[in-house]
Amino acid sequence: MNRDRDHWVEKALYSKALLESIHYGASSPFIPIYGIELGASSIEVGILYALSNLSLNFFQLLWGYVSHKIKRFVFFIILGGIFSAIIMISLLFVKYIMGFIVLVILHSIASSMSIPTFIAYSSQVISEDRWRRFSENINSLNYLGWVAATLSVGLSSFFGLNGFTVGFLIAASSTFIGSIIVLIFCEEPDIDTKNAYPASLKNLKIRRHGKFFNFLVLSTAFGFFLSMAWPLFTITLTKISMLSLFEISLLDIVFGLSGAVGLALLRERFSLVKTSIILTLSSSSMALIPLVYALAPQLPFLILINILVGVFSVFYDAASLTYLLEKTPMEEKGFYAAVYNLSLGLAFFTGSMVAGYALELLQHLWPLDYALTFLYIIIAVGRLIFGLLYRHLD
Repeated sequence: MNRDRDHWVEKALYSKALLESIHYGASSPFIPIYGIELGASSIEVGILYALSNLSLNFFQLLWGYVSHKIKRFVFFIILGGIFSAIIMISLLFVKYIMGFIVLVILHSIASSMSIPTFIAYSSQVISEDRWRRFSENINSLNYLGWVAATLSVGLSSFFGLNGFTVGFLIAASSTFIGSIIVLIFCEEPDIDTKNAYPASLKNLKIRRHGKFFNFLVLSTAFGFFLSMAWPLFTITLTKISMLSLFEISLLDIVFGLSGAVGLALLRERFSLVKTSIILTLSSSSMALIPLVYALAPQLPFLILINILVGVFSVFYDAASLTYLLEKTPMEEKGFYAAVYNLSLGLAFFTGSMVAGYALELLQHLWPLDYALTFLYIIIAVGRLIFGLLYRHLD
């Protein structure tokens, strides 16, 4: 009977992961584009990326701590999904950029409830020897769900529907259904109070786990250069390349499809290669993306680079999750995941803000395309340098 229950719980976790990826695939690529539609400036696009990422990652630390403290993981997974759905629908009714940014921040806070708690709950119900395969399956579902959702939004726009409305409604319904599935099939784990999360943040000894600390520092530095490009990509696609919503969705579709296919074809070999090598190759390859956006921002070239880098990105995500799970204490994975995500959130906040303000300043000196090219070259160099440093992890 227990084996039967565990089977259905695992299926529920996979379903929740798939539906969450649909949620993000139908909303995340189009939220900044919608901000541009509302009249966002370069600085406001940077602020949108910066504050949404910071709130998403900062509040994971809070929810990760509280959920371990009160030993309630399923509760936060469900609550976060319901609030995310409500706020996503609310985005359709806002008409001013500052109100839109506020709602996006609230959506990030709601979404942050389920990220560390999902990892923590999974660590309680999935045996340690199956972590790697579990993380690979989750990443495959993430990319497939993302592609399906983005394709739906793109096609709806192509056939004359309002792509933003369709996307936000898909996002709201998927995360709500995911919460219902968790409510039906999952129950709070029985955790021994002796192994419960420590009552004080000061008890967290990150430096005791040196491998995790090194990974944390390096990922934060790489994340800064990763996030610098995000607001610039949005501005390039809308103001330089002048792509339609359907064409923008094509980029996300080929990116996700190439990642999913790459992981499916190379999954067995993935488990035979050291995680540090996978991180090195996948992260350093991401230096190619800003170079293509700088030198050849036409749709065919953008599609080609998204196909290539999509494969490396899925390996980077899978390897990062694997390294995080393998190098942290079993009973504290949720909170260490929150610390890791908070650090990334600070890096993403800083990178996006720096990019937005730098572009605004450079536009007083150069034309927009020159300013973008200058920043893209800096980003490519930073990604390459810190990507290569992953090889020193063991």
